[in-house]
Amino acid sequence: MLVILTILSAALLTAANYYPDLYFLSWIGFFPFLYFIFILNKNELNYKRAFLAGWKLGFWILIFSSNFLYHSIEIYTEASFFLIIFILILLFSLLAFVYAVFFMIYFYFQQKLFAGNQFNPFLFAIVWTVMEVVRYYLFYFFPLANLAYTQVEFLSFIQLAEIGGIWILTFIMVLVNALIFKLIFYRQAKNAFVIVLIFLFIFIFANYRAEIVSENTGQFLADQNFKIGIITSRIDQNRKWNLSQLEQNLNLTLDAASNLVGAELIIAPETNITFDFHANQKYREKFLNKIAAEFKKPVQIGSLAGRDSISGRFNSSFLISPAGEIISRYDKNLLLYFGERFPFEDTLNKYIPYNFSSLNAGQQLRIFKYNNFKWKTVICSEILYPDYVKDGSENVDFIVNQTNEAWFKESRLLKNLMWQAAVLRAVENRTVVVKTGNYSHNGIIYPLGNYEKTISGQNYHLLNLNQASRKAFKKPFFSDIIN
Repeated sequence: MLVILTILSAALLTAANYYPDLYFLSWIGFFPFLYFIFILNKNELNYKRAFLAGWKLGFWILIFSSNFLYHSIEIYTEASFFLIIFILILLFSLLAFVYAVFFMIYFYFQQKLFAGNQFNPFLFAIVWTVMEVVRYYLFYFFPLANLAYTQVEFLSFIQLAEIGGIWILTFIMVLVNALIFKLIFYRQAKNAFVIVLIFLFIFIFANYRAEIVSENTGQFLADQNFKIGIITSRIDQNRKWNLSQLEQNLNLTLDAASNLVGAELIIAPETNITFDFHANQKYREKFLNKIAAEFKKPVQIGSLAGRDSISGRFNSSFLISPAGEIISRYDKNLLLYFGERFPFEDTLNKYIPYNFSSLNAGQQLRIFKYNNFKWKTVICSEILYPDYVKDGSENVDFIVNQTNEAWFKESRLLKNLMWQAAVLRAVENRTVVVKTGNYSHNGIIYPLGNYEKTISGQNYHLLNLNQASRKAFKKPFFSDIIN
């Protein structure tokens, strides 16, 4: 029974990662799990049972929210199905111990602090949120499975990310879950009052921030419209890197000159250039000469590229001027584990007959600048790190997220998760996020979390980057309250 109800809870909590409009299920997702632990087995609960129950819940949450890793390992290593499943089960089993420790700690405090060993919603929400913070920083290589990402379609709620990021969203979701559970199964009417107050706060805050945008937008519209062109693609990962595909990849970028007329900046997906843009001088000069001949505005491209005196390659983004000159380069700092970086690589290659090979990580942030605009680039999975995205974002006009999600084939889960992360980063920083990629959801996300997705099947898209809403949020939230 515990296994069934635990799987049901994990499925409800993560359903919106697959179908975003089901975000409301996350608000009741803990019910089956809590019902078994605190109603059916209340008198049998001890530290061992609490530990195992927490481990099982964490294990299934991780499976439902991170199973797309199978595809990247398969493509990158060509390992067998059973070996990949073994690696993932081992990984999720180890990561789930954090959940087990959390539940054991909660059970300890429940016994010590509350008469009759009563379930307490506030304690449960506090300990869960602390666990999520610890899990994020302890396993920094694995920024997945946070419940906050399920809520991007609940626009009023995610406005709170401005003042507390994913942590305040997590706390409120878990608290409301626990309050409703106690209202129903313990028949404590006072919990209904607290729930009403929470949602009143959510909607009042959202309305307040939306009014700031509407009041301040008009004065900026005249001189702050800026068009960005993005190139999107649907190229299979195996085909993308074939030599026969190289010219088509180059032409897809070069054809943007005629297809994105009016764009002040053109942005291509991650690794859209499939040769080493640093080492392959012949192809690089040929490409740059065509940029100089055909483009009137800068273009931002991606490439796996080396550097002088350093072995290996970096996942890099290059900003190229209309004159065909490289203006700036950013190397991805936070590499994706089990895709771009493999832990214990030497040991794996020694005992397993597959070639595990990692990329080099960059060492510094880089803000791209052109004319009067500045923007920060985060490559692919870096969008999953709120603290990293926030670093330096207060000084830029927008954020660019270049991705190549073909590593994960047609994973609905991965595509949604990457888009959901981009939405929350836009709200947290009150900054426009422009997302473009291969096999991904693409478009523009505004500071309130509303967005415009591009039409699938087309390669070239013009987006209106209206900085008015960014200007409206120029002052931090708390300065508005003080003044």
